[in-house]
Amino acid sequence: MHANRWVCAVVIVGVGLYAAWAGLGKAVETGNAGWATGAGLLIDDFDPSGGKGLTEGRWEIVRDPGSRAVVGKVESGEHDGRTSLHVSGAVSPNPGGAIQARRSLIIRRRPLDAHLYGGVRLAAKGNGETYALQLRTKDTRYPKQYYQAQFATDGTWQEIKLPFRSFVPASAARQLNPAELMSITVVAAGKEFNADLHIDEIGLYREQTMYRQLTPEEERVIIHKGTERPFTGKYEKHFEKGVYTCRRCGAELFESDSKFRSDCGWPSFDDQIPGAVRKQPDPDGMRIEILCNNCGGHLGHVFVGEQLTEKNTRYCVNSISMDFMSAEQRQAQAEAKVESKTERALFASGCFWGTEYYFKQAPGVLSTTVGFTGGRVENPTYKQVTTGRTGHAETTEVIYDPSKTSYEQLAKLFFETHDFTQVNRQGPDIGPQYRSAIFYLNDEQKQIAEKLVEQLKQKGFNVKTEITKAGTFWPAEDYHQDYYEKTQGTPYCHIYRKIF
Repeated sequence: MHANRWVCAVVIVGVGLYAAWAGLGKAVETGNAGWATGAGLLIDDFDPSGGKGLTEGRWEIVRDPGSRAVVGKVESGEHDGRTSLHVSGAVSPNPGGAIQARRSLIIRRRPLDAHLYGGVRLAAKGNGETYALQLRTKDTRYPKQYYQAQFATDGTWQEIKLPFRSFVPASAARQLNPAELMSITVVAAGKEFNADLHIDEIGLYREQTMYRQLTPEEERVIIHKGTERPFTGKYEKHFEKGVYTCRRCGAELFESDSKFRSDCGWPSFDDQIPGAVRKQPDPDGMRIEILCNNCGGHLGHVFVGEQLTEKNTRYCVNSISMDFMSAEQRQAQAEAKVESKTERALFASGCFWGTEYYFKQAPGVLSTTVGFTGGRVENPTYKQVTTGRTGHAETTEVIYDPSKTSYEQLAKLFFETHDFTQVNRQGPDIGPQYRSAIFYLNDEQKQIAEKLVEQLKQKGFNVKTEITKAGTFWPAEDYHQDYYEKTQGTPYCHIYRKIF
């Protein structure tokens, strides 16, 4: 990294081949099979040292066909401790007034086949304005043909996922075919404003959620953004107490208290459950579309200024896009979760892929999550932690059933699956983020960990494991979760050996 140094350029040189976004510095593979495996595909992380991202392709300013002038600028450098692409400049609605940074996705003279992925993921920080991504395929032969999805920014770093199904065709006769991606473009356009957008990483993600099977009519509305006929939906005159959920993924969307009678022909709500609904400009250029923020399913449109309720907002939703859970059902579901007693543990033993691999198979373990703890940076990214400067350790959170296993059994497994005599490393992975550590959550866990360390010392081991009170645990990005289960691989620096 080159702190506080910006390299201003009209053309940004693409960086070297990297296996898969899921690898991020640990499992470099080569060839087409390499970047088609794992949980995602990294296109670029803008690290000037190279070695990550697709091998071919450059980021470059796109000039308007009718103008020779270059609008805005594209810079590669560091911002908020992250290496990023910076798109900036004055945007105008006039012809040639858009700022566009494009990167080819042609690999070995062939379009990128992304049909196994769910969409585009990027880590971005904008200035509160709305930006867009455009994809071009073999079906877009002319400059004004592309597929576009917009995303809003709020001044903070956000992880943004844009499903391929959300990319709307512009002057293109067919729907987007992810199997033939030719290029990806970051766009600031549409009105007069000052663009200021940083992108830390950009790539493709795999679908992680198993969605419900939809009927042809549900698919017409939810996937292909259709509209059900007015006054025909089952929830149009429905006012039972409970919560309305997404028909496709089950995410909670609207509380029944926010529903009101509008006589417009569709269910109406004047508020959403915070963060449940995403808004974006409708392709008709006049309305605002609303989508499930979890799965991207089409819900309907939102209207403001009608003075129908005190909140002056109407979420107009297709009944077919929703399910309903009564208050009684919701309460029973919550009580069932409470009755299921679980306990939690945090272990760090080098690469968290390997740590998770063994705990995931252990009897009594209900779930595992890999992430970071022990450091000073809030909500760290994997790329930040790999610098070794955050203080965090790669850590696995273990949720277990205490009636089927114990903390002591899990702690023994922790010691028996890594080399706890090494300092700030595990196998080929070197740095404080790979240290051996137990982050205890209470005095009982601390006493058990200390007891096991003493037993190991009596056996002649020079134990370097630190025993530290747990702080906040920050989950890692989706592509790190269940890594070996996704890739059908095995750990490269963890191996089980009986000790206790």
